Amino acid sequence: MAGSKIKTREIELKKQIILEEAAKLIDKVGFRNAKMEDIAHNVGFSKASLYSYFKDKEEIAMNIAGQHLQKFYNKISGLPEMDLSAKDKLELMRNAYIEFIKRSKNLMIIKPNYQIKEKSRLEFIELKLKTFNILKNILTQGIKEKLFNKDLNTNFAANLLEAMFTGIVFINSMIINIKPDFMQAKNFNMEEMISFAMEFFYLGITNTNTGEK
Repeated sequence: MAGSKIKTREIELKKQIILEEAAKLIDKVGFRNAKMEDIAHNVGFSKASLYSYFKDKEEIAMNIAGQHLQKFYNKISGLPEMDLSAKDKLELMRNAYIEFIKRSKNLMIIKPNYQIKEKSRLEFIELKLKTFNILKNILTQGIKEKLFNKDLNTNFAANLLEAMFTGIVFINSMIINIKPDFMQAKNFNMEEMISFAMEFFYLGITNTNTGEK
């Protein structure tokens, strides 16, 4: 039993080393140009050994993206309990999304293989649902503070904001990997886009009736 646990830990440690080295390589050359043999070389494995831990480059990228998403969630998970205004909490949410994009900017949006990546997809969905609940909590607080419109549908608004951020991440990841020169030619700045989207959303839900009791 003890030997089995040690073996499991060794496998997990090697997987983590692979993911770390792969993330460095993808950050340097992009998802399309990162090759399994280069990842194996950086780790000190043979290419055949690498395939015993991960089926392909897409699975590696999905695991890296999953770790980045978990770090993002860790940043925002305590927001509902913080003694801050709803506006300040949304600002912290914005900063967390920007950090997530910076970490994941070179990861391609992967076409899912439903057999080997079921676990990753379920973890992704679970974290997105938790993020939605945090957003809904913040919006509900904003209504109580009379900062947001009293008739605001928090379900719709939280879904919209979450979909907006997810869409920005998707566009960033897709364009930077398919046509990276577009980013420079069009000044495609993700931080500015997120800030603009947040301001646009915030103005749409802010209570403009300052005389409301």
